[in-house]
Amino acid sequence: MYKEIKLKAVDGLDLHLHIWDEVENPVGVVQIVHGMAEHGARYSQFAERLNEAGFIVVADDHRGFGKSAIDKNYLGHLDENTGFEDMLQDEVTVKEYLMKTYPKLAYFIFAHSMGSFIMRTFITKHEADGVVFSGSGLQPNPLLKMGQFVTTQRVKKDAMKRSGFLNKLAFWGYNKPFNENHRFSWLTRDASIYKAYEEDPFCGPVVGTTGFFHNLFEAVKVSQQSETYQSVPKSLPILLLSGSDDPVGHFGKDTPKIALALEKAGVEDVTYKIYENARHELVNELCKETVFQDVINWMNAKIKRFGHN
Repeated sequence: MYKEIKLKAVDGLDLHLHIWDEVENPVGVVQIVHGMAEHGARYSQFAERLNEAGFIVVADDHRGFGKSAIDKNYLGHLDENTGFEDMLQDEVTVKEYLMKTYPKLAYFIFAHSMGSFIMRTFITKHEADGVVFSGSGLQPNPLLKMGQFVTTQRVKKDAMKRSGFLNKLAFWGYNKPFNENHRFSWLTRDASIYKAYEEDPFCGPVVGTTGFFHNLFEAVKVSQQSETYQSVPKSLPILLLSGSDDPVGHFGKDTPKIALALEKAGVEDVTYKIYENARHELVNELCKETVFQDVINWMNAKIKRFGHN
């Protein structure tokens, strides 16, 4: 059964949760952590497939996104001073809810894009039975420094101002390699998906504020610091997934680099897969059924390994 509930964040914000729990004999629970300019409900098809495989699924709308935004003025906004830490704490709150509600089940994380940058830091302090990072990547430090310099100046004037410039900076050139003549075709080859994304009031029309971008650049910077890699638990199983045509992951180049950085840090169980011709949103791609099954097979293998079932 699909349901939506509100969960109190530590600062009193009502986090909006999407829950798919129609599972007769569950073997695990999956916490989905979505990307920027989207919301948890977009993962419904993936969640339903996970349900069929025995996994309960919960996805929150991040603060400032989807139904967790206070109102339309706050859609795409994060507090300029605490936004990144707030988002991290929100995911801790969701995990605590899952541990209390489903205490005996294996616990997995599926984190996409911006969600992956948040959770690459999250896993340094919070345990899981396995983590899947989808559509993650690396960014050149000069670009991040420039972004942080610009946002530091701008948040002093108006942290809630929408920034077309920063939006372009964050997505610079993403659509250039593709021929569909649509601004969101870099997300997936499935035209029905990127057209629906454009029309979704919680997705395409959302342009982040300077406060949001200030936090985004910080999240990316922290996620790729050597100290972050070194702090990942050595026994944590990690699966990295990307499309060969995903501009966020620099067209398949970043995923092997992230895997190597984790391995050099001593993480013992790191696997990655690149899907040929796939773009950014693997769970919405033409090859999504293969992606779904790959994730399910990987999680089942970890459950068997750790003796949960």
